[in-house]
Amino acid sequence: MAVYTSLSDSDMRALVADYYLGELVSYQGISGGVENTNYFVNTTTGKYVLTLFEEFEFDEVPYFLDVVAHLKHKGFNVPAALIDIHGERLRMVNERPAIMVDCFSGSELKTTNEATCKEMGAALAKLHIAGEDFPQHRESHRGVAWWHATSQSIQSELEPEQANLLLSQIAEFDDFMADHADLPKTTIHGDLFYNNTLFDGESLSAIIDFYNACHSWVMYDLAIVVNDWCSDMTTGELDMAKYRALLKAYLYEREPSAEEVVAWPYMLRIAALRFWLSRLEAWHGAKHDPERLAQQHDPLEFQRILEARVRYTPTLEVS
Repeated sequence: MAVYTSLSDSDMRALVADYYLGELVSYQGISGGVENTNYFVNTTTGKYVLTLFEEFEFDEVPYFLDVVAHLKHKGFNVPAALIDIHGERLRMVNERPAIMVDCFSGSELKTTNEATCKEMGAALAKLHIAGEDFPQHRESHRGVAWWHATSQSIQSELEPEQANLLLSQIAEFDDFMADHADLPKTTIHGDLFYNNTLFDGESLSAIIDFYNACHSWVMYDLAIVVNDWCSDMTTGELDMAKYRALLKAYLYEREPSAEEVVAWPYMLRIAALRFWLSRLEAWHGAKHDPERLAQQHDPLEFQRILEARVRYTPTLEVS
């Protein structure tokens, strides 16, 4: 279970007392996450989620809270931070920055299908449009500079074929972007895997976990979603029925530029590389800690996706 910061019953009762949430009934650590600590918190007024940020310092967190507040103002069902009795949305808990948010209805998907991919495609396009006027432009903490530095530091840990794939794809992307520096950007989610959504049946009820949000290429965010929502994780290959459903819904809401269409194959590959690399970094960083290692996602899933995209990338247009 990914609970890196443990809270006692007295810790949680003191925390709940600082919000307008009634009395604590129960709480439980949430498994599945690998970056932050999360708890379900049940009180006499409802169910909430407590997040303690394990990778960010206090002054880094407000950006992400502002992104969510912006999207909530635009009408999206997203987890905006609750205000405590002191008028604060962000506080320190056991030496970690922490927020409390509402717990939405719905549940995580076990897998995706054409209907849920269609829902996501439409919602993602609207999210991208809504993010265009968000005034803060923060670079990704796992963007171009990070993947250059991390690939260099980790290549000695890899098999020669893996290192060659990693470094050659970064070089190819760099070469392409040198001539396409003006690709459209917006405020993106940056990690919109299907386990960062909640669904009531096949209807999207909420989008969660905005802690990879940043100002980046629109097509990069779309590629992140396609790679996760539409791929067979055992082979890396795209399920073309899911792919068409998601893209058709997206393109109905937002029309890409001609330059974005050209960039699409590169974005699919670099989006796969980004998550392969972050998983490699986490995997090798935790390999001497069995408990932490057990919490990490398998890097080979995204290696297979990258290899599949190198072999073939479909066009952005949907016939």
